[in-house]
Amino acid sequence: MKLGLAQLEWNDRVIAQARRLGWQAYTQIGPNSRPGDPSLILTSGPRVLLVWLRTGRRLADRQPPLERFPDGMETACWYPEDWPRVLGALAGGQASGASA
Repeated sequence: MKLGLAQLEWNDRVIAQARRLGWQAYTQIGPNSRPGDPSLILTSGPRVLLVWLRTGRRLADRQPPLERFPDGMETACWYPEDWPRVLGALAGGQASGASA
């Protein structure tokens, strides 16, 4: 999937912040990514965080399939306006669930 400038900038912003806070980041950008897969897989110690990054309007029918992962797996869907939530999750808070 080809990403536009806004999506690339949002992706880079989240990755840069995660790395500043000691996270390892694996990005799904490229020809091997599938639409339902997370945009990023972040790891820090025992934590693994699956993140779908979105831009544009938040639409209920376009949310990722978070329920396909086992209970206890940290998942999140973040939009640029969720920046405070992103910072909290990367600083050690729980990130599970799609943002509303």
